[in-house]
Amino acid sequence: MFKNSSCKREFLYKKSYLKRRLQSDVIENGVAYIPCKADNIDDIISKYSVKGCESLDTEFITYIIDYAEFVPPEYPVVLEISGAKFTPEEKNIISDTVTADMDYILGRTEEFINIRRRRFIYMIIGTVLSGVILFIAKKMFEGVPLEFFYVLFWLFADTIVRYLFIDKLDFKEEKIHMGRLASMTVEFVEQDE
Repeated sequence: MFKNSSCKREFLYKKSYLKRRLQSDVIENGVAYIPCKADNIDDIISKYSVKGCESLDTEFITYIIDYAEFVPPEYPVVLEISGAKFTPEEKNIISDTVTADMDYILGRTEEFINIRRRRFIYMIIGTVLSGVILFIAKKMFEGVPLEFFYVLFWLFADTIVRYLFIDKLDFKEEKIHMGRLASMTVEFVEQDE
């Protein structure tokens, strides 16, 4: 599409200045505000919800999670809903539903992390057992090919190393991200029509 290599180079070295943009657009007095416009409660609460057991619209949840992803983790988050004039009952429903759904998302994240931890423990056991089997097989069966046990040992060991140096840090960041959203407060900004 672009035949001019200087354009490609310009695009390659283009900087986003994300921190400065966040400071001017999103962060105010040490708090990150996620701006959201809603014309009515149906923009926020799922149409499939039952009264008394409401849940957030999936598009709304995706918007919040995607927006908060850019905010540095040291800032608390406030969901700022503007647009419609909500009744006090609607405000309570929205606030309670945001809190409940974010708690569910945090719980799902915690469960996923716990499953990965259990797998990590299984990988440690597998590494130790395959190492012991490899050691015994080496001593007792000198002419037997041991490649299968080597592959098994390194498969387990690779998973352990990946968990310790990559996945564990990612899980921590994800937990912080979801914990911050579960701690998020909701504010309503009413606009005159």
